[in-house]
Amino acid sequence: MRFLSEVYWDKGGRCVNQDSISLQEVRMKGEKVVFALICDGIGGLDGGEIASGFVAERMTEWFYKEALNLLRRHKGRKKIEKSGLRVLYGCNGEMVRLGRKSGMKLGTTVTAMLFAGRRYFLWHSGDTRAYRVSMGRNGSGKMKQLTQDHTLNVHTLLRCIGSFEWKMPQARSGYWIRKATVLLCSDGFRNKVEEEKIMQAMLPELLCGQEQIYKHLKEMAEYVKGHGEMDNISAIAVRMG
Repeated sequence: MRFLSEVYWDKGGRCVNQDSISLQEVRMKGEKVVFALICDGIGGLDGGEIASGFVAERMTEWFYKEALNLLRRHKGRKKIEKSGLRVLYGCNGEMVRLGRKSGMKLGTTVTAMLFAGRRYFLWHSGDTRAYRVSMGRNGSGKMKQLTQDHTLNVHTLLRCIGSFEWKMPQARSGYWIRKATVLLCSDGFRNKVEEEKIMQAMLPELLCGQEQIYKHLKEMAEYVKGHGEMDNISAIAVRMG
């Protein structure tokens, strides 16, 4: 499978960017393996950028130290899914201990994906999102949200990684069948825009190189800022096939 990927990261109207991102690409047996992650530190808590950065760093370490080894050894999907969950569980525990010691509350959403060949793996907690954009048989575009929003309403998160009781993140895996674009994004990227507009910008046939991917991500970011978005804006697009 051929992968093209690019990121967009903008503090928007905030003084501090509490989003953290990670995009890693390596060659394994002649094929590219991609790891993509977005964390959005929870506003209103202490050090949202600390929480998001901590989880992003730990998951990136896991990708290099464990995930690639599991892929090389052709381990099954359940082992890889559980391996990623163990890292997130460990992050949650460490932040609980830090919170008790310092009196701080730390929390972050996370959406992470691993791409290898036709296979993908996904881990998710909170309201950052992952979408798949592809072309239908009739030639029209279609978009599917791959993640669940763990929210009670727009402003209340039911799950996150941080100084809170552990709640199991979403974990899933599967196979790609055709050309597609996967978009990971923070809520600042998608709150002020219709999903139809996101889909049209991320159609795989339009994203022939990294320059085009970045251009489309930036155009979407400028659009939402022009419509009053003040939150941090982060997105990663991976074009497959």
